[in-house]
Amino acid sequence: MAAENKPVEVEKELTEIRKEVIEARNLVIKTDNLLKNLHAEVKAVGKRHEDFQKRQWISSGVAYALFAVLAVGGALMIASARTSTAGAERERLEKSVADLTSQLEKQRAELSANLNAQRAAADVYKLMTTLPGDERLKGIDALVKLDTSRLSVLERQALNDRATLLRKEIGDAAFERGKAAFRRNDMRAATDELSRFMAMNPTEADALDAAFFLGAAYNSIGQHDKATPLLARFVDGDRKSKTRDYAMVLLSHSYQETHQLDKALATIRDALANYPASQYLGAMKARLNSAKRQQAGPEAAAAPAVPAPAAAAPAPAAPQPAAPAPAAPAPAPAPAPAN
Repeated sequence: MAAENKPVEVEKELTEIRKEVIEARNLVIKTDNLLKNLHAEVKAVGKRHEDFQKRQWISSGVAYALFAVLAVGGALMIASARTSTAGAERERLEKSVADLTSQLEKQRAELSANLNAQRAAADVYKLMTTLPGDERLKGIDALVKLDTSRLSVLERQALNDRATLLRKEIGDAAFERGKAAFRRNDMRAATDELSRFMAMNPTEADALDAAFFLGAAYNSIGQHDKATPLLARFVDGDRKSKTRDYAMVLLSHSYQETHQLDKALATIRDALANYPASQYLGAMKARLNSAKRQQAGPEAAAAPAVPAPAAAAPAPAAPQPAAPAPAAPAPAPAPAPAN
């Protein structure tokens, strides 16, 4: 029994050994397969790693190339910008230098002009202060030509004040000489002196008085075109003057002589209406009749051939007595000094 059991146990053990061998063989095969699969996977991973390295190298090279291109482009742009900025800055500085140079030249020119104007102003002031008598008027003539815009306010004021005082001083003297010549019946001298006075921009009151004397003087010497505006200024400007009636007679005469018959008739009619008791009433009526005859035309003037000269003769002469008649007007200008 024991002998029979041993072969069975051995057989059983052999069977188990075979089974283990088979399992071991299967395990070896399985392990080999796993190793082969692992080798294949390792190989694939290595290949993928190589591909990845290649791609990384390529991308790195491209990145470096792009970076280099960008760096070069940026450097070029920066250099170009700096160059353009430097060019613009240079142009700006050149323009600034040119502007400053022009301003400097302009300031030099203005300074030179101001110095010249100041020297000229000093010369003008000397002319108005150092020259004798009426020669000081040369200073006023020079002041008119002087460019006072380059002078200071104080300098302009000093020149203008001196010119005003000089005009008043010399103008008053010329005015008095003109009135004295008028009273002497020296009408040429009166017109010269009174014209000088009127050229000095007198006050309105003095200008009206001078307009009367100067207009009467021009009327007396037959320069009616010059007498008309002066007498008209006096008649319109001083309606309260005691010599206004006489001035209206002279103005009507000058209007008539300059063929302004409507104005002559209007003036003499206004005189008759405002001064019915004037000492020049006869001269007014004679002037009215003369103007009417002249307005009527040559036929009306020729009709009364004989009486016309008799009536007309006194007409031009009517103002003539006025030369001595300034006995009446002459006292009248006395209000001028009063003013």
